[in-house]
Amino acid sequence: MNYFLRTDFEGDQNVGLHGFATDKYCFIGNKKYTAKLKELLKVKVLSFPLLNMDLVRIFCTGNSKGVVIPKILEDFDEESTEQLRKHFNVLSLNTRSTSVGNLILMNDNGAIVSPMLRKHKTEIQKFFDFRCEVSTIAGMNIVGNLGFATNKGCVTHPKLKEAEKKLIEKILKVDVDIGTVNFGSPYPGAGIIGNSKGFVVSKGCSGPEMGRITDVLGFL
Repeated sequence: MNYFLRTDFEGDQNVGLHGFATDKYCFIGNKKYTAKLKELLKVKVLSFPLLNMDLVRIFCTGNSKGVVIPKILEDFDEESTEQLRKHFNVLSLNTRSTSVGNLILMNDNGAIVSPMLRKHKTEIQKFFDFRCEVSTIAGMNIVGNLGFATNKGCVTHPKLKEAEKKLIEKILKVDVDIGTVNFGSPYPGAGIIGNSKGFVVSKGCSGPEMGRITDVLGFL
């Protein structure tokens, strides 16, 4: 049974910025990859750009219960926001940080949010009805890029601190380990799309990196 796909999105190795997946759906910006992702991840795939960009995971992220977006997306791309609301429960954060997808690491069990979204912690926690905590990964704020999580495991930046690891494991309720993508990039969140059924990485992801991701995400 095939549980992974190696491909570049329009030549871009940062496939994780082009979309995200949960155990109920996948959302990407480019319709070209819909069929492949549906077959691999075994979920429905919704596809359209946000702010005329295919890099939709920069602006939003989510889990099986819903999607979180910045309010500015509603202000500047009303049509796409309406499409999101037709398919998902949507939480709109009134924040200056437009790159919400880069600032939240979540699965169906909980969420780690960047210090940049600290004041929205309770709002996120209530909307998704799970525990949410504020933390960095490797001492940095862009936790959505520094980590990648499913309901089976979490891969993070190689310089993850022990206290950060313990918190992520406690909140997301999965095992956490370090790893890289794209031949040494320490940003797994920017390099993976996946759920409990499978995952997508770029053609530039090395064999050892593939092995680590496969192990940490529970496919071995």
